Amino acid sequence: MRLKLDKDSFSANERLVANDLGNTLLGSMLRLQQHFGLRAEAFQVFFVIVLATVQKVLRTPDMDAAARSNAPLLPEQRGGISRRRIAEVLGIPLETVRRHVSQLLQDGMIEERSRGHLSTLGGTLASLSQAGIPYDIAQDFVAVVNAMAKRGTVR
Repeated sequence: MRLKLDKDSFSANERLVANDLGNTLLGSMLRLQQHFGLRAEAFQVFFVIVLATVQKVLRTPDMDAAARSNAPLLPEQRGGISRRRIAEVLGIPLETVRRHVSQLLQDGMIEERSRGHLSTLGGTLASLSQAGIPYDIAQDFVAVVNAMAKRGTVR
């Protein structure tokens, strides 16, 4: 089954849908921030590093079953990102990124495997899974899609 947005119905219900999406996104971000004990900007820097870490393995055409699950990635499976690229992605000053990265390194949340190559240590998803966070966030998104379907904005 493939869902599609009904543009006219979406426009007629846009405030309702935007509110549902906004609440879901905010709730998801707050749960993630709280889980890692980070404030908003530091969390954004960390989150970009998390996503960069998994991009390498996700682009592998023959990804193994362990990489698809919540098992920690092996060091050779992890990608990385530079401080400069994080600043570009988030649109914040490089010095701000440097400050947050320094703290994340000090707290043992990330590693610098080679000069300018930042990644997580492995086990980030497993930690989230133990707390039930990815499943709960997915349920929240399903609830939003179901609400959109009920309003006729998705079919």
